[in-house]
Formats: sequence, structure tokens, C-alpha cells
Amino acid sequence: MSEEARVAAFTPQVGLFRRRRAQTERWWTPVVPLDYDAHLGHNIAATACFLGVVMGIGLCVTAVSGWTVAGVFGIYIVLLPLYHIFEYQCVALYNPHRVSMESFMFNPDEGNRYYKAMLASMAEYAVECWLLGDTKAPGLVTLLGLVLALCGQAIRSLAMVTAKTSFNHHIANRREVDHELITHGIYRYERHPSYVGFFCWAVGLQLMLKNPLSLVAFAGVLGYFFCRRTNYEERTLLHIFGPQYESYRRQTPTLIPFANKDMRAPRAPEAKQ
Repeated sequence: MSEEARVAAFTPQVGLFRRRRAQTERWWTPVVPLDYDAHLGHNIAATACFLGVVMGIGLCVTAVSGWTVAGVFGIYIVLLPLYHIFEYQCVALYNPHRVSMESFMFNPDEGNRYYKAMLASMAEYAVECWLLGDTKAPGLVTLLGLVLALCGQAIRSLAMVTAKTSFNHHIANRREVDHELITHGIYRYERHPSYVGFFCWAVGLQLMLKNPLSLVAFAGVLGYFFCRRTNYEERTLLHIFGPQYESYRRQTPTLIPFANKDMRAPRAPEAKQ
């Protein structure tokens, strides 16, 4: 073999004699990125599996405990992951080009306040069950809270399905190609059904648990947040759709207070709901 052929044979790109790079990976090292924010199949599967396991635990607790304080808590931890599943599934089915791992809505406010609020409500329920005993026993209030939470979930999911590609977890500041004003279906009766649905769902869960502190806190914080958000969003929609939205706004009511007031638009909220 000539010298030139020998040198060519030992270049990294050629033949059986190519020099191999040092292998730092182990046999268990995945060939896909482990970044959770990446919208990939293994992340979707792992998230769905986790939510399914939590729901299964809740169902088992409810089935074993029945209509008791433990059984009500089981219902609570069923409805929590169910909300996140519906959020992702509605976006994936009806707005697929905007679907991402954020569509699960695990951290809607970008500041972990959602986690803290839910953990605080669980802690309040546990402490009050321990201190108050039979006072936390499920009854009519619990049933009303459950119905309110289920209705809220149905309203929010129906709003996302009806809006399809016009729904976005973020407020759009400009009109996209597929963005149109939705005035039919549930939007014929309520201008902001997704916000109303989330409010009913969150407050209904605290009513179901008979958590007085969390009930007041959730209602107050969410009410303030949605008042600010709807005022900003409505001014944005007026800018995008002009007289078309103004006419719709005058004809269609909303349960969110102060949304009809002529208030100066607040700073854009960072959170999404």
C-alpha cells in the first residue's frame, strides 16, 4: 500500500481504518434530548403516564373510602390531573400548530404560584380535617363544589374546542392568519368562557374541600387577575377587529366584573390561562 493510500485509509472519514471518536456515552444514555421543554414523544408519554398514575391513585382512594373526607380528597386529586390532560388534548386536537409542553399548563403564571396555591389548599384540607374532624365531613356544600368544578371544566374545554385555532394561552397582540373572532357556540352567551370556566373549576374545588381560607384566596386572586386580563385583552381585540368586536362586545355579556367598564388598559399580564 502506498503511503498516500495508507494516510487516506486512516483519515476519520474513510473505510474500516477510520479513527473513531472517544465514546463518553454509557449504554443507558438516551439518543434523544432529555430537556423536558422539548415537545417530543417521550416527554409527552412520561407526562401522560404521570398524570394517569395520579388519577389512578385518586380513583383508588375514592373507591376504597367512599363519600368520606379521604374519598373527597381522592376526587380532588382526580380532577387536578384531568384538567391538565384536557388542556393539552384540546390544543393538540383543535390547535395543533400551537401545541407544546406548555399546553399542559403546569406553570401558567411562570412563577410557580399555581403549585404553591394547590399545595396550600391540600395542606389546609389536611390540617382542618385533623383539627375540625366531623366539620369537614362531605355534605351538600361538597356536592355543590364538585358540580361547580365539573361545570367549570366543561365550560373551559368547550370554549377551547369552539375557538379551535383562534384559542391561545397567550394574549395575541396582532392578528394571525388563522385568528378570527369567534361569536358562535358558547361564545354567543359569554365573551370569556375559558376564564369563567377556570374560575368556576378552581373555586369549585375549594368549595368541594370546604376550605374557607383557600376559597376566599382563590376567588379574590383569580377575580382580580381575570379583571385585569380581560380589560387588557378586550382592548387588544378592539385594536385587532375594530367595529366587529365592538358590536360583539355590546351584544354579548360576560360574568367577569368590570369587563364592560371603560378603564385604562393595565400592563399586559405575564401569566396565561
